[in-house]
Amino acid sequence: MIDSADAVVIDGLRVRRGHHEVLDGLSLRIPRGEVIGLLGPSGCGKTTLMRSIVGVQRTHGGTVTVLGEPAGSRALRDRVSYGTQGSAVYGDLSVQGNLRYFGSVLGTPSSE
Repeated sequence: MIDSADAVVIDGLRVRRGHHEVLDGLSLRIPRGEVIGLLGPSGCGKTTLMRSIVGVQRTHGGTVTVLGEPAGSRALRDRVSYGTQGSAVYGDLSVQGNLRYFGSVLGTPSSE
């Protein structure tokens, strides 16, 4: 059962690349309002997990629910996003700088 106090619920998530299990039955809950860090060595599955949470990763089992909706669902498109430091659109800007720039181009209030 999904508790409405949970922002993210992952149950038995499996992701494979070829014959390699990148995520093998991962389960976790992240309460709403919680700030967490995701640490680990290169290649351990951090990006794969984040891509699964935003719904752009092909999974091979398990479920990912975000704010009570299946990850990647239409209802989440204007509520959940993901940006990485390494793949900034403009390499001379940080992720925050890119967000500010494109927000200003699109007329988004700075409070958002």
